[in-house]
Amino acid sequence: MLSSCRVLTLFATVAALCAGAGAPASAQQATSELESWRVPGWSFTPGVAIGVAFDSNVAIAGPDQFGNTASDRLIEIEPMGQLEYFSARTSLSTGYRGSLHRYFELSDLDGIDHRMYLTLRHRVSRRVSVFVDDSFHQAPTTDALELNGLPFVRTGSRHNMLGAGVDARLTRALDLRSRYEMTLVDFLADPVALTGGFIHGATAGLTHRFGTRFSAGGEYGIRRADLNDGTNEYLFQNVGGVVQYRTGENTTFDLSGGATYLIDRSRDLSRTGPYLKALLVHRAARATVGGEYQRSYTPSFTLGGIQRSHVVRGYVDMPFSRNRFYVQESAAWRRADPFGLDRAGLASTWVRSTLGYAIRRWVRLEANHTFTRQNNRLAGGKVTRHVAGLQLVVSEPMRIR
Repeated sequence: MLSSCRVLTLFATVAALCAGAGAPASAQQATSELESWRVPGWSFTPGVAIGVAFDSNVAIAGPDQFGNTASDRLIEIEPMGQLEYFSARTSLSTGYRGSLHRYFELSDLDGIDHRMYLTLRHRVSRRVSVFVDDSFHQAPTTDALELNGLPFVRTGSRHNMLGAGVDARLTRALDLRSRYEMTLVDFLADPVALTGGFIHGATAGLTHRFGTRFSAGGEYGIRRADLNDGTNEYLFQNVGGVVQYRTGENTTFDLSGGATYLIDRSRDLSRTGPYLKALLVHRAARATVGGEYQRSYTPSFTLGGIQRSHVVRGYVDMPFSRNRFYVQESAAWRRADPFGLDRAGLASTWVRSTLGYAIRRWVRLEANHTFTRQNNRLAGGKVTRHVAGLQLVVSEPMRIR
């Protein structure tokens, strides 16, 4: 447990920085949650990060006739907190991370990000577990959200995903996984005819384990999208197969694919097409490395319609609780092509990098860089943005007795 002196120092630092922030201030992408130390019982992790950054494209717009974009420096302050509980049957993690940013020259663009999250898992019996998870993100720009087919513009946006489900071992070799999701997407302004709304979905998969390394089965999923106040309604149904193979004790490969039947009720159209998802994850003692490819059909948040989506994603995660020097790296590329509409598609790229050094267990120095790029024909050409900065992070878990 923290010494009382260090606790008082930490809270005084957080209070002083939050009070001094006053006006909103960040354009830099922040991680959605703090590092979990997995302390048994209840624990609370307060923290704060303060730093400076450079934003190469504050307007989130294409270059002018000379190839330049408006840029500025900014101060970032990120208050954060995480509450956790771990026991033999239950794990809970919930928290908040804000990001206040103030620009040196373009003060009209000062803003704030909000991130909140919750994960709860409880083992009801030896064979059955239930879970609930939720994530919320509000940002002053749309390039902070990794959503398919969403043009990069400086528009306030909100995204929330709530999920719940049951994992059950029906027999010694037969497993059932089920999940319900509700997604909300909302925009605070509408400069490029963005359409928000709700998406409800449910999936269920049944797999049989053929030994300790290989399992296979089938899955079914259904999603209903209600966008633009009911103007655009879509129904998606997926039916396919699932394969999982463990190449080693710490390496897993998942492959699923099948057919999607989709209905565009606003246009009275129906189509059928394939979907595919491949996932490879390797967990080492000090790092986790993963990669993913996904092809699917999703609703479009721009002018309505359905889009064919391709996603390639990779990441490296080195927890700072186990590494003095650590790296957090993620990259994603998405292409969204409107399905059945005469419009150009969008190709989007996100690269987020963090290089950190733990000066002490509770204080560390981080260098961050976020790169986003989109071939955005709807909003005026290619939009490229770099946000690079340096920040000092203070956080440490405290046990609650």
